[in-house]
Amino acid sequence: MQLPLLQPDPFVPLPQGSAHYVAVLQNRSGELNALQHASTETWSRLTPLLHIVGRRTAPDTFRSENVSSWVGKIAAAVGDHAVFLDILRMKPTHPVMTTKGSVPLLERIYWAARRRGLKFVPVVWVGKSDAAHVKLVHDAVDIDCRGVALRYPICTLALEATKQKAYFARVLDAAGADATSADLLIDLDYLDPDVEIHAEDLGPAIAGAMGVGDWRSVVLFGTSMPSMLGCIPEGTLGSLERKEWAVWTALSKLGLTRLPSYGDYAIQHPTPPQDGGGPSMRANIRYTVDDVTLVARGHGPVIQEGPEQYVSLCRELVARDEFAGGDYTWGDRSIEDCANGVEEPGSQNVWRGAGTSHHLRFVTDQLQRRAAAA
Repeated sequence: MQLPLLQPDPFVPLPQGSAHYVAVLQNRSGELNALQHASTETWSRLTPLLHIVGRRTAPDTFRSENVSSWVGKIAAAVGDHAVFLDILRMKPTHPVMTTKGSVPLLERIYWAARRRGLKFVPVVWVGKSDAAHVKLVHDAVDIDCRGVALRYPICTLALEATKQKAYFARVLDAAGADATSADLLIDLDYLDPDVEIHAEDLGPAIAGAMGVGDWRSVVLFGTSMPSMLGCIPEGTLGSLERKEWAVWTALSKLGLTRLPSYGDYAIQHPTPPQDGGGPSMRANIRYTVDDVTLVARGHGPVIQEGPEQYVSLCRELVARDEFAGGDYTWGDRSIEDCANGVEEPGSQNVWRGAGTSHHLRFVTDQLQRRAAAA
């Protein structure tokens, strides 16, 4: 008697559905450290969308060692967890020199990710990715059998409702997938405080995109974190509304047939900051609470004032009622230890990591509480 072959379970990057969280991060050491120190419980409710960020001025040709280093650091941070994988400030077809000649950058990234055992889902930008980019993703879809993620910049790409289904179908077909093996990543990008945006206005457009097909998962993400923190006076502890959280929670009350999973850019602006922070950067620590992000901001350029001012910023945060305590996350422990003089203040990237560490745990806890109360 011939036994039937066992079919592997379908790949599911968001096992918790709308209670699952997608954090859009960059491959900076601080954010990778936050992922590496995340608890098992946090990871069970988290899937990152990771960007490999290129230099502002790209070389004529990348070396294969560059790609191996980028992917190796990501693999060390995420382990065997699923991740959406994208690039910033680099062309997918930029040449990479290998021992066998020149190959496209994205092809080499995917190759290196496979060697590291990285469970990645490739990303295509709806309306932005050219045919060469989509072909590279199509090849990865065929090889890895994990489907594809379609990143949809809903606020900047105007698609007529009557043509939307056909448009998405063409993108999916070019990427070698259908909706059941694809994730729809609806990107609100930066939510400018001077621009009104309401869930009631977004609802029909989101519902239309979700109605294109039986998507494997749907995620809505954005951020209220500006590229510069001039809105917070120097030497103060201010706050920024988490507008992306407010929009998503309001959306959950509109009676959509399917609620997208929540996502955000953690504590960063979508555009990568200047390498090294720049000479005018002010020391700051960002700390997520219920509806806002607390921002403790130092005086003067950190390159002149020195990292010692992070000690006083940590003390300000630890003194707040909202501080979760050093046992909450690796990042909270770093803040508390610096405040108590146990840990050296370090650079801004240390505090980018500490703030991200706290944010990942805080948001997954928020979502779990909402799911329990539903």
